Amino acid sequence: MKHSPSRLVTALSARTLSRGVRKNARFKTTHIPKPTQRPGGLIDHCYRALLEASSNAVLLLSPESIILEWNRAAETLSGWTADQAVGRRYVALCLPLKARESFLAELARVAEGNDMRGIEIPLVGRAGSQTMLSWNISRVLGPQRDLIGLMAIGTAVGPETQGEEAFQLANARARSAARQAQKAVEEERRRIARELHDEFGQALTGLKFDLARCGTTLTQSPAPTDVGDLLRRVQVMSESVDVLLGSVRATAAALRPAILDDLGLVPALESLVATVQHRTGARCTIDVAPELSSTTLSSEVSTALFRIGQEVMTNVMRHAAASQVSMRLYQDDGNVTLAVTDNGKGIPTEKMTTARSFGLRGMQERASLLGGHFSIVGTPGGGTTAYASVPVLEGIAS
Repeated sequence: MKHSPSRLVTALSARTLSRGVRKNARFKTTHIPKPTQRPGGLIDHCYRALLEASSNAVLLLSPESIILEWNRAAETLSGWTADQAVGRRYVALCLPLKARESFLAELARVAEGNDMRGIEIPLVGRAGSQTMLSWNISRVLGPQRDLIGLMAIGTAVGPETQGEEAFQLANARARSAARQAQKAVEEERRRIARELHDEFGQALTGLKFDLARCGTTLTQSPAPTDVGDLLRRVQVMSESVDVLLGSVRATAAALRPAILDDLGLVPALESLVATVQHRTGARCTIDVAPELSSTTLSSEVSTALFRIGQEVMTNVMRHAAASQVSMRLYQDDGNVTLAVTDNGKGIPTEKMTTARSFGLRGMQERASLLGGHFSIVGTPGGGTTAYASVPVLEGIAS
């Protein structure tokens, strides 16, 4: 059942409204209906009961914040009784200094017909304590659509709401810090890989040439009695340098593949798939959606997807005993998704949640830091599929 605005005003007590008007002549209120002028006393009584039973502070204010009505919840929150509050300016009675001007500006906007919803402004109690309230304020009009007052309903923002907001803020800060830490780790990996390649790689390459020249000199010089032994030692040393060079290059590539920085995510994944096929003998394929072949992803997202792909392929080599592995990179529902499927032994559910599943947790965290997610589906003997998705907007390089 709908009631006209004027009926609501009657429920707010014409006696109290008139009292507020007398205390401040600047607020001109006209046509205040009297309960005796029409039927409906029972409905008026119900309205009054609802207002007094409400746990929210319910106020009727003039545009200048003169208090015209003050329910029981307002009395409890503020420490001021209705008799003490009515007729006084709310901004002076219950607002901190810094909030008064903005609150009056909002009242002026509401008086012009713009409702105010969900604005948080504290109420300062008589004893000096503050309660944060979320305010909804709208106009109350009389039968002739003349302004009777502004109805303000304040809902306390409880500890649970504040705690949730604080938790969300702390979580956002933690995610931001983790992303920065992850970027710092990748930068350090890049630096170490570059030094391994430039410093150690060049030094070992120089040593390799020195050994080769030494061997050539020994071969061409008049042969001493033990030249054969010397040549064998040079050959062993040269082979050791070759092994060390290969190890340095592999370590540098594992720390930060140069192809990822030079050519991007897709060539890096193609190289990863080719390497796994070469090492395991399994048939490995990769399928990239055409739109992603021509899209430049940000370094942060490319690194995350590559690292996840790298970890998944490592797990396939170590545990899956698969003969076929397929990798897909595609865009779907606003996400860039990397999916890796194998036909190996599968993965039991308990291994997905064990505390020792550092690799799985690491992949989940990498995706989560970018606002995405990582999941893995597998059954013993039925193979495994791993999915890593991040939002497209996170992934496009600026």
